Amino acid sequence: MKFGKDLLREVLQSNPEWAPFWLNYKTLKKRIKAVTNTAPHAASQRDISESDLEVAFFRDLQTELKKISLFYAAEERRCSFRFRQLRSVLKTLKTKGKVDTREAQRLMFAFVHFYRECTRLENFAVINYQGFSKILKKHDKMTGYNTRSKYMRRKVNVSSFSSYASLLQILSSIEEMYYEVERDTIRAKH
Repeated sequence: MKFGKDLLREVLQSNPEWAPFWLNYKTLKKRIKAVTNTAPHAASQRDISESDLEVAFFRDLQTELKKISLFYAAEERRCSFRFRQLRSVLKTLKTKGKVDTREAQRLMFAFVHFYRECTRLENFAVINYQGFSKILKKHDKMTGYNTRSKYMRRKVNVSSFSSYASLLQILSSIEEMYYEVERDTIRAKH
């Protein structure tokens, strides 16, 4: 299956509010096609690299990168805030001494719901990262340039969504907190 179709499926399955923030792969593909359609008329590769269409492709690519990075960073901050809230609720629950089973179950449900949100954000990061790699690979194949590795290294790899260690830490902590509440609930029943 082609990446564009995979991306579209992911967009349709994700949070509808996130739709505008996914990589606009289709538009970038059209830009590449426009560049390569003018390539036979260009006297050299230098002419292609200086063409308005080639410049427009990289301008659009940079705009997409900024859009995705800003959105990811905002969502990651939201996840960090929500994580601190859930951790505080757990702390309060533990200070009560006796575990209230209903409260514990509600908290476990909140952990599961939040965990799903975080994995959706992780998926958003992974798929968009792949999208940049794929569109640059397509660009290089169609134009004969070798821009992918340099652009990925200098631009994409330093963006907020390319390295999501903080999000992975939140996911790990949520798992631990869930199992902690589950253990305490089981102990309280016995």
